[in-house]
Amino acid sequence: MIQLSLLNQIFVVLIDLIGIWLAILVYRNNPKGKLNKIFLWMVVYMFGWVNFAYLARLIGENNPSLATIFLRIAWFVTPLLFLFLYFLVIYLLEQEKKYSLLNKLCILLGGLLAFTTSFTNLIIKGVESIDGDLTIIYGKGMWPFLGIISFLIVATLYPLIKTYVRSKTEKKFKIEYFLAGIFIFYLANIAFNITFPIFFKIVRFYWIGDYSSIILLGFTAYAIVKRELFGIKVVLTELLVGVIAILLLVQALGSETLFEYIWKGSLFVVFLVFGYMLIRSVLREIKLREALQQAYAKLQVLDKAKSEFISIASHQLRTPLTAIKGYISMIIEGSYGKMPEKAQRPVENVYKSAERLINLVNDLLSVSRLEAGKIKVELEKTCIEDLILGIIEELKIKADKKKIYLKFQKPLRALPKIIIDPDKIRQVILNIIDNAIRYTITGGITIEVEVKTGKLRIIISDTGEGMTREEISNMFESFSRGAAGGRLWTEGSGLGLYIARRFVEMHHGKVWVESQGKGKGSTFYIELPRKPGSNENFNKFMKAV
Repeated sequence: MIQLSLLNQIFVVLIDLIGIWLAILVYRNNPKGKLNKIFLWMVVYMFGWVNFAYLARLIGENNPSLATIFLRIAWFVTPLLFLFLYFLVIYLLEQEKKYSLLNKLCILLGGLLAFTTSFTNLIIKGVESIDGDLTIIYGKGMWPFLGIISFLIVATLYPLIKTYVRSKTEKKFKIEYFLAGIFIFYLANIAFNITFPIFFKIVRFYWIGDYSSIILLGFTAYAIVKRELFGIKVVLTELLVGVIAILLLVQALGSETLFEYIWKGSLFVVFLVFGYMLIRSVLREIKLREALQQAYAKLQVLDKAKSEFISIASHQLRTPLTAIKGYISMIIEGSYGKMPEKAQRPVENVYKSAERLINLVNDLLSVSRLEAGKIKVELEKTCIEDLILGIIEELKIKADKKKIYLKFQKPLRALPKIIIDPDKIRQVILNIIDNAIRYTITGGITIEVEVKTGKLRIIISDTGEGMTREEISNMFESFSRGAAGGRLWTEGSGLGLYIARRFVEMHHGKVWVESQGKGKGSTFYIELPRKPGSNENFNKFMKAV
């Protein structure tokens, strides 16, 4: 099997090569950028840390005095690496002015710690070899050293986590990537460079903490170069592929026969190919998701512009249309003299057309205000029976003209008052009954009210055209109309039921329709909370209002 010393040599060479590659990549991205310069210094400190720590352990048994010098150099750059990591986070978050006092304190403590480690024996007194493992003899300043390092760790994580908690979902994904690299680096060093050597005298795993710096540099380089971090999913995929690849490489290098070397080497190469394809597929998936998010954001902007245009256009159209309707009404009533009989019918048609246009403009204005969140509910105790009777009285003439019935089946007990916005619920019931009258040729419409536990249900049944399942699924969407609508009432806009659904939802209720099919009529259901105490969501809604 491969010796541990040879494995360490391979890791050190790999880390140095990867570090050089990352340094070149970041520098070429923006040679004058502050983040890029900070990263270059971090690479330099990483080289000093990893290489001098490795050299100290390599010659520690034969030359303890030189090993002590090498180890002090490695520990000298450690606080500087932590210090520059802090400033990289501050500049990456663009918060250098916000933490000016903390910046100065970190510089003071980091510089003091580096000087003390390098030029005194307060941190490291010397080294000794026990059973082939290099053991560090710590000085009296070890605990202050650990305290300052802990302070730099907390100072680095505090603005990062604070920004993460307060950020929106999209920005959180970006910070997650960077946080993952920092946490892996910190945890590896706390476990294998501090806890095990100092408290348990176990030093053989030191290299895990030292070599974790390359993970930190990799994540940091990606953060600087891209500035658009993909998220934790890519991190975990790359980390998993990297760990498995290293294990396979170690197994291949430790082969004892030619055949074993060939098949293990081939397995390593095949895994690299499939690992690369896996990472590419994850990146492709996330890029596609980002593209969809950007497209959705653009659609939201366009939708907002559309709503604003509809709102402005509706306001501008409603005033002249109202004036036209008013003047035509006065002409029909004879305010400007007797109108010729030939003109009476055309003028009445113009009046009806103006009325339809005003209704359409009002619907468009309601939709734009709903989508902009500008419509509010004004709740009050309301007698639903009086509300329904008023609507029936208003629409009775229209039903009588079509020779169909419009009746309200009163319950045996008096209906309780409920807390609603009477104007909006009135419009909901009126729209549904008005549609039922338009699409019913024979028979009629029946209105019932059921009182259930905590709820009140209004049922509007007609003997009209009925609906298919497809028509039912789209019935309450904007600009959606059934086949019967296009045949029996061509002037409809398809907005009435959409507005009705939105008004009911504002009351934390629900509205739906059922039908046995074409020619079998339809039944609309409006379900509303009876009172605040009977519906938790409605209760919250009441408090918010």
